[in-house]
Amino acid sequence: MSIRNLIYGEGNLPESVREKARTHMPIVECPEKVKEGESVRVRIRIEGHPSKPDHYISCIDIYFSEDDRPFNPIKLAHVELYPELTDTSIEISIRPRRSGTLHVVAYCTSHGLWETTRRIVVEK
Repeated sequence: MSIRNLIYGEGNLPESVREKARTHMPIVECPEKVKEGESVRVRIRIEGHPSKPDHYISCIDIYFSEDDRPFNPIKLAHVELYPELTDTSIEISIRPRRSGTLHVVAYCTSHGLWETTRRIVVEK
């Protein structure tokens, strides 16, 4: 089995996990278009998720898959979160060189991996 089948997201939400999506899927705010060389602010948050020692979002990973790049994705960031002391809300600035897809993956210690993707078009 491929790990792709184990990451819950827009293309993989079995009926048995749909009720968990609201509090597990990363909410990603970023522009759909950016000028070449321009810095883009990306805001990521997960709303309504517990932050207890036995059940919390332990990390958020951010990747970018560039169009026409032979080997993808590019890992942009990895953020570790500590239960009870951190919120599941982060901001990062990125400067994409080409158009592509932003992948944000959050890991819940009880319910696994959850992904949200956003397309970003780089205009020359």
